[in-house]
Amino acid sequence: MITPNLVPVEANVTLTTTADIQHMCPFVQEVDNGTVTITWETEGWTLELHSLRDYLNTFRDREISHEELTEEIRAELNSRHGINIKSVKTTWRTAGMEVRCSSWLIPAGRL
Repeated sequence: MITPNLVPVEANVTLTTTADIQHMCPFVQEVDNGTVTITWETEGWTLELHSLRDYLNTFRDREISHEELTEEIRAELNSRHGINIKSVKTTWRTAGMEVRCSSWLIPAGRL
């Protein structure tokens, strides 16, 4: 499985990147095209962008819902020590509608 690499960084910053993303709709077996926006804070490390792109491309042939894809990206990136994922948002144009999904970690005690 391809996972994004982390690289060391001395800056303490918040980054946001937006990329195109594709997946197969599990309900109608069509390709869904969208964008994903990922926001994270560096904690001594940051995402290496070429490996992030490679990771996002792994969804191209997978049958997965918008919701599950958005959450899976957040969960995978949040499992990496050295960065703090603030949010993962996807936007899709399907069935004549624009669909937006957001995933973020809910702090302990807020459930």
